[in-house]
Amino acid sequence: MRTLAALLAGAMLFLSDQPMVWWPLQLVALIPLWLALASGPRPRRSPLLGLVFGAGYTLPLLLVAGHDEPILALGALMLLEWMLIAWCAAHLLRRGPVLGALATAAVVTLAELALWQLPLFGTGQSFVRPLSQAPLLIAFAAFTGTGGVVFVVTALQALLANALRGTDRARPLLAALALLALVAGLDWQRWTRPLGTEVLVAALGWNDSPSADGRSGEVFERGAADAAAAGAQLLVTPETSGSVGQDRRPAAIERLGALARQHALWIAFGVWHAPTRDNRIWFFDPSGELRAEYRKTHLIPWLEDYVAGDGTLIRLPFGELTLGGMICQDDNFTDLARGYGRDGTRLLAVPTNDWPSIRGFHFENGIFRAIENGYAVVRAASGGISALVSPRGEVVASCDHVLDGPKLVHGLLPTGDGQPTWYARLGDVPMLVIAVALLLAALLRRGRG
Repeated sequence: MRTLAALLAGAMLFLSDQPMVWWPLQLVALIPLWLALASGPRPRRSPLLGLVFGAGYTLPLLLVAGHDEPILALGALMLLEWMLIAWCAAHLLRRGPVLGALATAAVVTLAELALWQLPLFGTGQSFVRPLSQAPLLIAFAAFTGTGGVVFVVTALQALLANALRGTDRARPLLAALALLALVAGLDWQRWTRPLGTEVLVAALGWNDSPSADGRSGEVFERGAADAAAAGAQLLVTPETSGSVGQDRRPAAIERLGALARQHALWIAFGVWHAPTRDNRIWFFDPSGELRAEYRKTHLIPWLEDYVAGDGTLIRLPFGELTLGGMICQDDNFTDLARGYGRDGTRLLAVPTNDWPSIRGFHFENGIFRAIENGYAVVRAASGGISALVSPRGEVVASCDHVLDGPKLVHGLLPTGDGQPTWYARLGDVPMLVIAVALLLAALLRRGRG
């Protein structure tokens, strides 16, 4: 029965994720696992239960996400992660109905934070990622980051599991209610905070790059004209929308600058820069001047073998706002994103290239960056989902280009208020301190409570 419970928990967590995205299951999926780990006479079989849970969750995800080397490596690491979590949880859940549950959540949080530091997909691998479908529930991520969402989700379910299995039900239930009240207060404070200036922006995206058959100029020029006709002030194109060599760079800059000038548009154009073998965003202002070049910093292991950027951020005056940019894999990590948040950047251009099997995962994860750092995002995708995302994580407009083909997404997008969030200022340090403190308190507790 314990093995079946672990498998059920893994399957429920998978169903909360892509492609079904039944995200409410996030709030109950772990309960069978915690009950199975806490109910046995001895916890020595707990790594096996973690493996069963991990298989029920991870293996179906691999069928969805594909079999590229970084995805397979991440799948193996996630199986090991849940085996370790299960072994720790089997011991910690027995150390008190409240402290044991909180310490278990602390272990999950520490394991997730550690895994996000590896150069794979950052927070894109986190099991709480689908909760970006319910941004009001996770508005508190502006204070705690994604790590805080992991802690709350796991702690609530561990407290409920201890209430279900133990004789002391009042204390874990009261602790769960107190945690819910704290989260609700933070959510309300963040959700009701006034947003910044609204700007009309546009993202141009497509399924397969039109450069393959020589249509890139035609598609882009038509998109720029349509964006201007819609009244957009900014147009963002996908990652590597074009490629330039050393001899073509001046002509490409002149051509793109002329389009920006003709349509009085800011343009954030994704470009492969062959002379230096790197991946860039060219930022043109409405006068046609090339104002800045951002270089992609985080590369996908095994799949991207070129020169990485050094993490230098771009901050451009955009009316009364500040405009910045990241590229694709950059938004799977929190370092650059927090840099923009700390500086009060209010609008971010994010060109990306996805492939169909991972487009939903990547899009969900990118929403967390907007919530954590309080800025708006204009996301332009090739082979994925283009979207306009508010600082609260609301999707103002979007298009799945795999299903709908080339399209211009445009709309009035509220921007950030320019005030750094607590997460932008402090990062994951508060959650690390809380998690370590809870874990030490549980380990120092005598007896099984």
